[in-house]
Amino acid sequence: MANNTGNYVNRHEMGVGEISPLKALNPGLVFETPIKDYFKFLCYFGYSEKTIRSVTNKNFNCPNISNDKLISSINYPSISISNLDRHREGVRSIRRTVTNVRSPNATYIARVHAPSGLLVKVIPEKIAFSETIKRVSFKVAFYSKHEASSGYKFGSITWLDGLHSVRMVFAVSVE
Repeated sequence: MANNTGNYVNRHEMGVGEISPLKALNPGLVFETPIKDYFKFLCYFGYSEKTIRSVTNKNFNCPNISNDKLISSINYPSISISNLDRHREGVRSIRRTVTNVRSPNATYIARVHAPSGLLVKVIPEKIAFSETIKRVSFKVAFYSKHEASSGYKFGSITWLDGLHSVRMVFAVSVE
């Protein structure tokens, strides 16, 4: 696969697949990202509150702790982690929340596709929705193995319910 310069693409340049317009009308699960998460992203990336307010016309205060490592905490359908320390067999946990937009009694099971040198656990591995439970949170824990080579590791988590397949991609930089 080539990018717009004609060179082969790397994993950071690839998408998560082709869009099927009919399937997009009934995705099963969605990752709702509130506007405040986007403002937090700007804080974490180093923008000042003054700059964010001038661009957004919103009175917003950055969290007390803001750094680029916190970008991974934004509720988005992909995960990117920098600097997972392989020498300390590092671990990093990310929380995500999904909203069920299909039949009320749906149950999804997570399938993890992890590269060698990286152990990925989804907790819980099974999420269930009902008439009263429409949003569910889960945690994804990334463990670096001591023998892992340095550099980016790529993989995915797919939530399956027998009808839908909701795929999250991840990129983890092992140091």
